[in-house]
Amino acid sequence: MADPLLAHSLGEAYLYLMVTPCATCGKGPLAGGDAKRVDTPAGRPLCVAIDAACGACNRSLRLRFELPHGTGVDAGTGLPTINPTDEPSRLIDVAQYLTLFRVITERAARTKDKQESRRLGLEAAQCLQEALKFYEADNDLPPSAALFAEPSRRRLADHPQEFSRQRLLDLRAKLPAMSLIRAGASQAIRPRRRWWKFW
Repeated sequence: MADPLLAHSLGEAYLYLMVTPCATCGKGPLAGGDAKRVDTPAGRPLCVAIDAACGACNRSLRLRFELPHGTGVDAGTGLPTINPTDEPSRLIDVAQYLTLFRVITERAARTKDKQESRRLGLEAAQCLQEALKFYEADNDLPPSAALFAEPSRRRLADHPQEFSRQRLLDLRAKLPAMSLIRAGASQAIRPRRRWWKFW
């Protein structure tokens, strides 16, 4: 079995499924079931397995994720944190996080459920924060190491304005502070909701 993928949280693992094309048909998205704990030797980080299926061709696969920072779910509020560290993702590149930000923001704008909208707003804001972690302070565009796949590199070459660090900072400035977003989302907790399912 392949080595587990390193994820900062369970939320990051599920976001990875959403932006990863199917190895068989090249489409997707991959839909993941419930994460199941995998037995690991003493001293090793938490490891989970997620059974996933392609939404286009139904190919099924099992992926394992190592979670050195735990699941990322706040025990008190039940709210997810995608990445509790300052380091950028090793699974999802900057272009994919920008796509997730746009898709989740659009979904939040369409929903009539205010509680669901707040939850989605929290996820979108975190995706934007994750994208910004790839940037260097003295460069308005992300470094080449921030783009993991050829489609992402092509997108940067074709539409560099979408990747402007200043543009992302301007988008972030329009959002409420993360603490306010979390406070609003924490009031919207519903029992047994699968928080990683965004649409």
